[in-house]
Amino acid sequence: MRAALYAVPLVLLAACGLPDRSAPDRAPAPSAAERLTAECGLLARAETMMEAAGQTAHPGLREGCPGVSAADNRDLDMQMASLRAATGAILPPGLQAGTRAETVYRRMITRGVPVSLAGHLTSDPLFAIAAR
Repeated sequence: MRAALYAVPLVLLAACGLPDRSAPDRAPAPSAAERLTAECGLLARAETMMEAAGQTAHPGLREGCPGVSAADNRDLDMQMASLRAATGAILPPGLQAGTRAETVYRRMITRGVPVSLAGHLTSDPLFAIAAR
């Protein structure tokens, strides 16, 4: 009986050293630079897709991205229209309000990416990186 009492703490101590198999393995969160690179990649894809659809992407769409010197020089009315579209856009399925994902989604629209294209880009692997 006494041996069993000594064994209980040993079993508990041994269990503490075991890895938790109930939690999924997660990759480390991307750095700020990796998130910026991913978001800029999304904007580059949006620009390419817009032009392929016959829409003109303004030169400042990727303002602030590494290697881009162009600025958003759209007139104030166009900038405000993009801001209103971003504010009024319904979140795509799977995006939670108040998350970085919502911020990235709405920022794409504010920059001039059409709502439908921004919604499509939320399924892009780059979006997952930018939103983490």
